[in-house]
Amino acid sequence: MTLQQLITPFPWARYSKKLHNKIDNSRSIGFFTKEEADNRDLRFVESSEGSIKDGNKLCFYFLVDKDDGIIVDAKFQAFGQSALIGAAEAACELLIGKNYDQAKRVSAELLDKQLRDKSEEPAFPRETYPFVNLVLSAIEKASDQCLDLPLSMHYVAPPAPMDIGEVREGGYPGYQELSLAQKITVIEEVLDADVRPYIALDAGGVTVLNLLNDYEVLISYQGSCTSCYSSVGTTLSFIQQVLRAKVHPKIVVTPELSDQFK
Repeated sequence: MTLQQLITPFPWARYSKKLHNKIDNSRSIGFFTKEEADNRDLRFVESSEGSIKDGNKLCFYFLVDKDDGIIVDAKFQAFGQSALIGAAEAACELLIGKNYDQAKRVSAELLDKQLRDKSEEPAFPRETYPFVNLVLSAIEKASDQCLDLPLSMHYVAPPAPMDIGEVREGGYPGYQELSLAQKITVIEEVLDADVRPYIALDAGGVTVLNLLNDYEVLISYQGSCTSCYSSVGTTLSFIQQVLRAKVHPKIVVTPELSDQFK
């Protein structure tokens, strides 16, 4: 063993606190059976990656709506490193409410951002990347089993999980004393961490155009968001909810819609 290996901290010490919490308090560990799925008239999906012989094995169990391809519930069983458990738990929470096409587009970056304590610090150390990739591969295998199911043309996927993450009481500390440029920077950082990764699942985007009177955030949409009616409903409500929870409770988000829905 080299000196560098001796003095390198065990990866657990470099996990984010949110990742620690997912590992210590996993709520999605378990499994479904085909009988359970049939009783609820849902598609039973089981996929696995890795092997016990190799030291890491993961199994996902999804219940999928046959009418629109939505993952109604998700559980997993894992044998191996703690990072595998944390990544699988985060994936299950993220996938519920998404359709199988969206599930195929979940990335390592999205899982990592979901579990970061600070926007600039990764939740997963580099040594754990193979376990994250194991999770993504199992998700893709599960999604491929649903390709024969229809995707509802009227379905609007939630832009993010119901849990918007850690809420800052009263918003961002000292927000009112910040300059206009600093306020916009804070808003951009929150959007980067808690909004844009999820909107990107549906090939959409959001840009801050201006901040009026300290609390009115003027935004514009890009990509699929420009033609999606949830941009003035579900998505807009989610963005405002996140900014109120993490920037200031008086925040109001106003979309620029002059070119939308034409």
